[in-house]
Amino acid sequence: MEQHEVTHPRLMTRLAAALRGEVSAQTVEAYRRAGVAAYEDLLAAEKLRDRLAGCGTCLWEARPGELSQLLCTWNAFVLQTLGEQFVEADYAADPRTVGYLPPVTAEQAAAFFGEVEQWSSLARRAVRDQAYDVGADVSLPAALPGWVDVEPCPRPHLAAMLAAARTMRDHAQAALADFVRAGIPDGKAGVPGKLDGMVAEADGAVSHAESLWSPTATEAVHQRVEASVKHGIASYHLVGQLLAMPTLLGRPETEVALVTGPRLPLPGQPGFDPWCLTDPGSRERWQHDPAARRAIDVLWRSDPAPAATLTVQDQIDAALGSGTVLAGTTPGGQPIGHYYCCPWPAIYLVRKPVLIAGRGLRPGDQFAFEVSAEEMFEGGAFKRALVLGPFHPTTEIDYCDPTTGGHRD
Repeated sequence: MEQHEVTHPRLMTRLAAALRGEVSAQTVEAYRRAGVAAYEDLLAAEKLRDRLAGCGTCLWEARPGELSQLLCTWNAFVLQTLGEQFVEADYAADPRTVGYLPPVTAEQAAAFFGEVEQWSSLARRAVRDQAYDVGADVSLPAALPGWVDVEPCPRPHLAAMLAAARTMRDHAQAALADFVRAGIPDGKAGVPGKLDGMVAEADGAVSHAESLWSPTATEAVHQRVEASVKHGIASYHLVGQLLAMPTLLGRPETEVALVTGPRLPLPGQPGFDPWCLTDPGSRERWQHDPAARRAIDVLWRSDPAPAATLTVQDQIDAALGSGTVLAGTTPGGQPIGHYYCCPWPAIYLVRKPVLIAGRGLRPGDQFAFEVSAEEMFEGGAFKRALVLGPFHPTTEIDYCDPTTGGHRD
């Protein structure tokens, strides 16, 4: 389809989309365009893998930066592929509304696209710094963003997942072949068989879904296809990371905080709450502060990937709801309160091992979710990261608003 049709939809397209309750894909398309570099990075990573195999350099002997490049590139590729297939499948299913998406499709695609930039940036850092070990910054293996909860799963979503799984299958099989060709060190003879078995399991799940799928499938078959293809996608995503960094096979698994309820609405969607990142216990106070209201507005207008920001908050909310994390308290049992910087997030205490924002947290850890646009106005990057404690009382307040100077002590 012509890119102009997507970015400048015609009047009839806009009317048809309005009748179907669809939303503009403009933001999703912006993320999509920004993420296409993941495919260039994948080509570079596959050349690296081929070179290592040709030299007989097994991955246990490769440099940390090479392993990090392979893993981060794989994750960016998987996320970009999933996001693109969700968009393309919807456009193919209803060409009359190209440039618009059902809200659930826009939300799911944005969740995938929103994490591509992080992995692509880490991959390129690894290319430049061969001593860089991404495992020192991010808990591995990483999990996929949560699936948007919708029943029944829209048929274009099934078509998208099947198409993405086929693409992942081809690249996973090629990576496995290079892995074996590079050679296996003494004491690791069982690893290729284990990884081959994992690839075969993913292949089987996707093949089963392909055999069952048809546009006229019954609801029961529809649900079985969905379960099988999601299992296959998750398996490919995992085994691709293990083929890039086989030392991950020896790590104990960490419980992952998955989103089990509705996702937080994105900016511009009905129900979006700009204060959703703020500590509930102090939220009303900040809502009555004009400087805080202005700072929150600047924050959301500056966020280049609000879906990624809200995905982390979704994970925190899910972990809080399951009791995996609690509102932080002092040794005496008093609430710690909130972090001092805008958006003034709550401080949490970890009760069980958990993975949030790609970072492994242990029981006893204190953390807050820091989100800031302050450095963007000085040529830096938007900040979206967990901050670990311990935290101490302070009278300092930081509005992180570069348009006003930002600080008040």
